[in-house]
Amino acid sequence: MKVALLEDDLILNDTLCDILGDEKFDVSPYFFLKDAEDAFFEQRFDAIILDINLPDGCGFDLARSLRLRGIGTPILFLTSQNSADSVALGFESGGDDYLKKPFEPTELIARLKNLIRRSFFHASSTLISLNEYYFFDPLKEQILDADHQGILLHSKELEALKLLIAKRGQIVTYDDFFTELWGYGNDLGFNALRAHIKNLRKRVPYLTIETIRSFGYRLA
Repeated sequence: MKVALLEDDLILNDTLCDILGDEKFDVSPYFFLKDAEDAFFEQRFDAIILDINLPDGCGFDLARSLRLRGIGTPILFLTSQNSADSVALGFESGGDDYLKKPFEPTELIARLKNLIRRSFFHASSTLISLNEYYFFDPLKEQILDADHQGILLHSKELEALKLLIAKRGQIVTYDDFFTELWGYGNDLGFNALRAHIKNLRKRVPYLTIETIRSFGYRLA
C-alpha cells in the first residue's frame, strides 16, 4: 500500500517512515506542500498523512484543493492542533480522520489501515470476482455464488472476509483482525478468531484462506 507523508519536522518524518515501513507500507515522504501537491496529481496513493502547519502553506488548504480537483484519496490529518474548531475545520476541508500529536504508533497504523480499507470498498461499484465460484458485492457488502445468489454470513465472518479481500495476497495479522472485528485495543483471543475463520471456510469452501502460522491468514 502506497502512502504519502507530508510532515516538515525532519525527525518525526523519519520516525514515521520507519514505523510505516515496518508495517510494509511504501512511503513517499515530503517536507514542503508544493512538492507533495505535485506528486498527488502525478501519482496514485492509497492514503495521505498530512500535517497542518507547513513552511509553505496550510494542510487544510491543500486538502480542500485536492477535493475540489476530484482527488478522493483518504486523508489523515496529523497535527498538534487539538481545538474543537481545528478538528471541525479538518473534516470540512476534506479530511477523513484526525490524529492529535503526541500519538501512539499502533493507533496511527490502525487508523490508517481502516481508512484504506474503507476507501477500497467505497470506490468499488462493481462486483469483485474472488474466483470462478464467488463474487463480492461491495455496495451490498455480500458474497455471492456463481449464480449471483447471496451467501449468508455472520457479521464477524463478513468483517473478516472484507479484511481478507481488501488485503488479498497479503498476510492479515492477528492484530489486524482483532482491531477490525472487536475494536482498537480489544483482544478477545485467538480462539474466537479461529472459530470465525473456521465457520467462514465452511460457508465458502471453494475460497482459499491460508493459515500463516504465528502471524495470521491470507486470501489466496
